[in-house]
Amino acid sequence: MADASPQRAPRARQAPTERGLSPGHCANWRPDRSNLTQCVLRGLFALGIATAAIASRAACPGPAVTLQPMGGGVWWAAAADGDADPANRGVVSNRLVVRDGARVWLLGSGPSPAAGAALACALRERLGWRVTDVVNPWARPELVLGNPAFPAARLWAHAEVAVAMRDACARCEARLRQRLGAAAADLGDAPIRVPTQLMQGDAGRLGPFDWWRLLRAAGSPVVVFRIRGRDLWVAQGLLWADGPPDLRDAELHTLRSALARLEALAGDGEARWMPEQGAWLGRSGPRDHGAYLQALTEAVRSRQAAGAAETDAAPALPGLAEAMGRGTRPALNWQRAWRQLEDEGFGPPRPASSP
Repeated sequence: MADASPQRAPRARQAPTERGLSPGHCANWRPDRSNLTQCVLRGLFALGIATAAIASRAACPGPAVTLQPMGGGVWWAAAADGDADPANRGVVSNRLVVRDGARVWLLGSGPSPAAGAALACALRERLGWRVTDVVNPWARPELVLGNPAFPAARLWAHAEVAVAMRDACARCEARLRQRLGAAAADLGDAPIRVPTQLMQGDAGRLGPFDWWRLLRAAGSPVVVFRIRGRDLWVAQGLLWADGPPDLRDAELHTLRSALARLEALAGDGEARWMPEQGAWLGRSGPRDHGAYLQALTEAVRSRQAAGAAETDAAPALPGLAEAMGRGTRPALNWQRAWRQLEDEGFGPPRPASSP
């Protein structure tokens, strides 16, 4: 892989010295007209440069973008925790940016054209990068409705993800608009742009990535990426770090199988995982998520066998990573798992949709 280190953000130029004056000269100027004039002019020039730098940074539209370096031409745009709302403007899915020679790859365009434009501007102003390729890892509106912000970029997805986007994005867009409230203006009139550059099969190579197609549920594909030659993995739609995995529109058994596959793919390497939300996870991320789903399944089945009701409070699940008990998701997952396991005796499992 051709790898390029991130370019440094352009620094404001220092005011040029005149007649060999040192930068500290104005602090010790002699009381004559020539020196006073020089120092006043220099101060005005420096103020102009600083004002231009601030204006450049302020020129990028919102939502605000938090770019963090991973080294070797890799940056990630951190997302907010929890569900989309007017305050976070839907930016609740992590995104990854990788420079590979002359091309700049973006995994996940964001929840709206406005959010995509904000990220494009931040990359341009801070790093001097222009996105050439956008990849949609799975059909989550918070991760793909920013596509229109990159009209000059090649737009990639797995063929099955593209099908899922055509089938589900209109419904998901409507749900996202409800959550965003006043911030729904970020979406504009037509935020759905389905990729035309399609990946096929169960695994392959794309630019600087190796990739694998896994499933959250039947008909809900997710593509997992590894930056070639590095132990940096991207598992949006399968891993979370701000709490347990989100079981909305997922099948318990299918998701557990995908997590086991993730663990097998990483092998004994020191894998680091970029999740859907939250900070990067260590190598145990897939195993911890699988343990949570197993414990949840066993607890629900035990309660159902004892004749408990779905509305009873969800019990604590002991022996799990601390993150698995955070936030509101554990209680919601309990309801989703309950309904799905209760339905098992009446036919094939169905995705555990939001209560």
